Amino acid sequence: MRNCNRKKKLMLVAGGTGGHIYPSLSLINKINNYNFIIITDPRGKGYYESFLKNRTLNFKIFTHKVTSPSNKRIIYKIISLYQILISLLKSIFTIIFQRPNVIIGFGGYPSVAPILAAKICNVPSIIHEQNAVIGRGNKLLSNVSNILALSFVETKNIKNVKNIIFTGNPVRQEFEQIGKNDYKKLIPNKPFTILIYGGSLGSSYFSKQLTSIICSLPKEIRGEIKIIQQVRLEDLEYVRNNYKSNKIKAEISSFFQNISKKFQSAHLIITRSGGSTVAEILASCRPAIFVPLPNSFDNHQLENAKFFEENNCGWVFDQIKNSKSDFKNLIENIFKNKDQLVTVSQKTKELSHNLSKLRKSKTPTGFLSDLVLKMTDDQKKEVNNLC
Repeated sequence: MRNCNRKKKLMLVAGGTGGHIYPSLSLINKINNYNFIIITDPRGKGYYESFLKNRTLNFKIFTHKVTSPSNKRIIYKIISLYQILISLLKSIFTIIFQRPNVIIGFGGYPSVAPILAAKICNVPSIIHEQNAVIGRGNKLLSNVSNILALSFVETKNIKNVKNIIFTGNPVRQEFEQIGKNDYKKLIPNKPFTILIYGGSLGSSYFSKQLTSIICSLPKEIRGEIKIIQQVRLEDLEYVRNNYKSNKIKAEISSFFQNISKKFQSAHLIITRSGGSTVAEILASCRPAIFVPLPNSFDNHQLENAKFFEENNCGWVFDQIKNSKSDFKNLIENIFKNKDQLVTVSQKTKELSHNLSKLRKSKTPTGFLSDLVLKMTDDQKKEVNNLC
């Protein structure tokens, strides 16, 4: 009887990259009246500890080491399957002792075993897909979980899944607030600010090739721009010296804690097109050039970026097919025709508004949190009836 009135518990499971972790952090920030049980891999543990250390939230983090079974070598496949089996057993015991009301998975192979354990233990579950092509782990789980939540309305490679809901991809409230501002008022501000970042870990292509392209711009453009760029730690000095020698104002770091503030001051963003990144672009309505990661699984980054290009909400640059001179010409053209930026921002705002209508005018974070609350309440009714 005591357990009938216990505080609600939400289990979140996610792979250790920013694209999987950030949506879950947005959800935690929204529904902070839960006890949180978190399962992730060693990489993800650092994200969660950094986010939660100064917050008065009740949480427990469990670390499961799980690698991808997609490796072609048999020995690595065997190791991965063994890790998933161990994770499954650990997840079952965690569910039995922690008794979560709802389990939500945000993708990555560390989420596979906990969602399977939820099915075994008869705990309601949601899996959330961040990309325009469903990930392999989520595809496996799409008929196991109670609900498949999508970030893109027409997500590819989904077959025979009954309970699908479009939620969008949760982002921090700061990005939603930026999207409410009038971008047109930013255009006169000087210097013309370009934010460049390559996802949660930076990018060698951005550090070397893109830096070279920026430095090759005409002298009159170089004198009017400011670069804010995230680079790998080992590339910091190389990038700084290049911009300094070409007299380009630059703010260079291996990681920006306040990335939303950088968004706010940016006239143009040049970035990869992972799930969290494109969600932040959509929410903030900032014009962007997307450079999809060439070797992303099932080319999902290209599909994410094409969604924006097809809706006239940005530009897509293929670093394999297109040349450095093509990129240089694109940046020059945008700089000389800034009305394009205003149009793209307006188009992105219209797209965001139209997608919001599908969520009853709620943000992705609000819509997903309401879904979790509803599932929790439904389960509590069942438990109270049993009690």
